[in-house]
Amino acid sequence: MPRVIVFCIVEGQTENAVLTRLIAPHLGSRDIDFHVPVVKTGGGRGGVRFLHATNLYDQAQRFLKDRRLPYVTTMFDYYAFPTSEAKGWEFVGKLKADAAIRGPAKVAELIESELHVRCLEGLDIQNADARFFPYVQLHELEALYFAEPDKMEATFGTPGLAERFKKIVEQCGACESIDDSPQTAPSKRIEAAFPGYVKGRSEFAHGPRLAGKLDLTIVRKECPRFNDWLTKLENLTPC
Repeated sequence: MPRVIVFCIVEGQTENAVLTRLIAPHLGSRDIDFHVPVVKTGGGRGGVRFLHATNLYDQAQRFLKDRRLPYVTTMFDYYAFPTSEAKGWEFVGKLKADAAIRGPAKVAELIESELHVRCLEGLDIQNADARFFPYVQLHELEALYFAEPDKMEATFGTPGLAERFKKIVEQCGACESIDDSPQTAPSKRIEAAFPGYVKGRSEFAHGPRLAGKLDLTIVRKECPRFNDWLTKLENLTPC
């Protein structure tokens, strides 16, 4: 049976390293080859915020045009998702303006739906509609780490952090409910508690080291939106 191929476009090297360690082996055991390309900005910097929307659509379409008929998904953070009209992201700004009423989860879902429509506009290739499903992470990739505060403490090597991180989850109600303020987004809370936090994919970066220790079963239980996305990935079949 042919293996399923998935390209997951991400914002930067941290996402690349974490997903490669956290879920790629799990999916590989299910005959799914999970590749994690970093979005190209042309300026050497990762991050969808540096990208014009049409450039993202072009990149996704190039993967969809691959003769192997891969699936294409994304993992972009809801936190700091671009809203610039000059770069074609005004629809995100309009949707985010309703977050207080609709709730961030619903707004993230609407952003995904809009990305799906806009990316496929004018594209006429086999099964493109079924093969492209964007995913927006609430509120950041770092929210997944909060599923296991004890392992965060062990990776950061600072006693007492686990209790601090547990209280954050309790106060917010869930890992994926840790909000998207510039002061209180998941990564900002980590940096406030542990100023030595290092992003990236190097041997000194904390994300990939932590990802290698996390129990995926626990992460899925504590992060239901992430779990729904991973479940969809697990159920993909060759086109």
